[in-house]
Amino acid sequence: MLAKAGIEQRLMEVRQRINQAVERSNRDPSTIRLLAVSKTQSVSGLEEAYRAGQRAFAENRVQEWLEKAPSLPSDCEWHLVGRLQTNKVKYLDQNVTMIHSLDRFPLLETLNNQGERRGIIWTALVQVNVARDPAKAGLMPEEVPDFLNSVGECPYVKVQGLMTIGALGASLTETHGYFRQLRELRDTLQSQKWPGVDLQELSMGMSQDFELAIEEGATLVRVGRQIFGERE
Repeated sequence: MLAKAGIEQRLMEVRQRINQAVERSNRDPSTIRLLAVSKTQSVSGLEEAYRAGQRAFAENRVQEWLEKAPSLPSDCEWHLVGRLQTNKVKYLDQNVTMIHSLDRFPLLETLNNQGERRGIIWTALVQVNVARDPAKAGLMPEEVPDFLNSVGECPYVKVQGLMTIGALGASLTETHGYFRQLRELRDTLQSQKWPGVDLQELSMGMSQDFELAIEEGATLVRVGRQIFGERE
């Protein structure tokens, strides 16, 4: 099906599945945004998605964002969802809507320093390794409070929520549990107040599990293969 259908049709099918998950979980559809993850995809594929009404795109690598963003209209929003190296921060600008992978103190400090130097306030999500998967980046859940304490010392970084990636090879039941744990962590942390922190966003769910993520409270779902087909 993925190979035969065009991007417009696949995008429509993903949106339908999102709406169905929203109905099952009695959620407000306006609280959920679909990010089209365009890793390794051609600009022509992104343009097709744009013509089908998609405006929010996500890239894993800074270099791909630099190459693709100028080719699309200015009303697109761009999210970075891959691991961000500190030496790549200098290539970012105010056209990055959100950084989903804030996962360590050196990156927090680098973003703050670059933001101060260039007059940019970054919007970011803290990546949490809920599954404790050694193959994945992210803070352990118990490390998040101390990290959020440090955000107040970095006025050029605003944290708006949490992000997680399910464990490789996990069952749907296990993945559902990971998403639930992230939501429960967010709910617990929301009872406290940190300067520069507003935990309204939950970025979780990809092509294989975005419906489970919506049922557990995701506000941002990151879908690539189900929209664009297999990576080029």
